[in-house]
Amino acid sequence: MKAGIGFSTHKDSQKAAEEAVRAALEVSGEPGLTFLFTTDGYDQKQVYDTVKSRIGASRLVGMCCAGVICAKGVLQDGLGVCTLSSPGMRVATALCEGLSSDSAGVGRIVAATLHKSGIEKGTVFIFPDGFGGDISVMLRELYNGLGPEYRYIGGGAGDNLKFYKAFQFTDEKMTSDALAVALVDGLVISTGLGHGWQPIGDPLVITAVREKCVVEIDGSPAFDAYSERLGGVNRNDFAIVGMKHPLGFPDIAGHYLIRDPIGLADDNALNFISEIPRHGVGNIMEGHLDELIDTAAEITREAVAPLKKPVVALLFDCISRFLLMQGDFNRELAAIQEELGEGVPMLGALTFGEVGSYVDVPMLHNKTTTIAVLDEVAKE
Repeated sequence: MKAGIGFSTHKDSQKAAEEAVRAALEVSGEPGLTFLFTTDGYDQKQVYDTVKSRIGASRLVGMCCAGVICAKGVLQDGLGVCTLSSPGMRVATALCEGLSSDSAGVGRIVAATLHKSGIEKGTVFIFPDGFGGDISVMLRELYNGLGPEYRYIGGGAGDNLKFYKAFQFTDEKMTSDALAVALVDGLVISTGLGHGWQPIGDPLVITAVREKCVVEIDGSPAFDAYSERLGGVNRNDFAIVGMKHPLGFPDIAGHYLIRDPIGLADDNALNFISEIPRHGVGNIMEGHLDELIDTAAEITREAVAPLKKPVVALLFDCISRFLLMQGDFNRELAAIQEELGEGVPMLGALTFGEVGSYVDVPMLHNKTTTIAVLDEVAKE
């Protein structure tokens, strides 16, 4: 298997796309699958058309994101392309619009589309619009339709924190409010998932919700209960306090699913980037910089361990981790690169929600890092 990666920060959309895809193709040759990640400062259609015109019959999948990740840091105005070629690789892509209006239906349609490909196992790369719909419900229906024979990984599309419009791509077309996926078989792909956040204080119960808002915690207005547990929080400080103290909900194995508060409603409800079920029992969480970085290194080490010769990594890291770590985010990337090994290229995206699983069932995570590492040796 050959993997090529190219990046560009050229201001011109067409020239940037040409520069990145040319660099990738020089290594991979004619690709069977192309990943495209781009930031919102570009003319998305021009970038998409340019890349698509250069990759021949290759399948394509990707999205607009809050930042494109390379080994040296985050390109907040840039784009990245990864091209993969392997004689034994099989790829199917699917794109379904209407995520905000029918999340469950989108999951079912995409599952049915992938089934028609005849690929009965492999890795599903998942890029939903991070601004619309109930992604957790979509993932449930996607998994119900496909099952445990597949591995699931990806992240939510977004923009540079304008919360205006996100774009998703496949070889079919470019669109918004959609789910874009690529199913890949015939390659050895190992994944890792983790965050490094730890619970503090006693458990809490979500007693009232509306869509992506938590209205009550333990029977009290959500912000009042949240503030009390942290010793008193000024409303004006909530943005930074919420970033440092998300909620976490444990599964039966003790892994915490992180949910990120992003704002306050007038009635003291907490706005979240993802849905939280009523009667959910969880904790307020805290994270220390070194633990977050160590976790990113650990999950990369675990992903690399079963491989013979890692050739490329695809990283999906939460925009909230980047904002919280600021300049120290490069330390996390350096720790990941060290575990990958010298010379192993990396392409990634800052995402609005991360898709992955600790066991079989894919979940939507926040403030989490997930990585897919591909081996040079194809499946026998």
